[in-house]
Amino acid sequence: MPSFSRNTRANSLLRPQTLGAVLALTLASGAALADGAHRFVFTAYSDADGGAAVMSGRYRAALEELKGHRGTMEVDSSATNTNRCVAYSMTMQWKEAHAACDAAVRAAREQLDDDYLALAYANRAVMYWLSQDDAAAQKDLMKAQCLSPRADFVVQDLAALKVHRTLALASAPAPRS
Repeated sequence: MPSFSRNTRANSLLRPQTLGAVLALTLASGAALADGAHRFVFTAYSDADGGAAVMSGRYRAALEELKGHRGTMEVDSSATNTNRCVAYSMTMQWKEAHAACDAAVRAAREQLDDDYLALAYANRAVMYWLSQDDAAAQKDLMKAQCLSPRADFVVQDLAALKVHRTLALASAPAPRS
């Protein structure tokens, strides 16, 4: 399986690149988060529509570039919707992010490629976590793990979810007896 961290893809001109979900860091705190391995990551397609803007943190510019673009091929549709998912999530436009992430999953299913689908599930999981739906995030990360268990973004997002859950449990008030 190709390594996403080296930005290679078999049978594709599009190369996904991992992008640290900076927004996640603003929503959580704690010493355990100081290590970068405990951050959620989005993965975007840098060489697809909106990708350069997403990778440089210019999410609103990416959304302008992606406005109305549907993609001319199935691969373009998967990559375009993936980049929309990331841009909407990072601008906290949850309704639009949910729709874009769902569209990315649907388009990736049509690719019949486990790596595309794992990437779409992992990105949707990060969107769910950022919008405070921990159960849905875990469900999508489990799907991504089944499809591509060694992908860097899957491993990192699973570790981040575990750390964040541990911190949430540690900060919860003790039950009264």
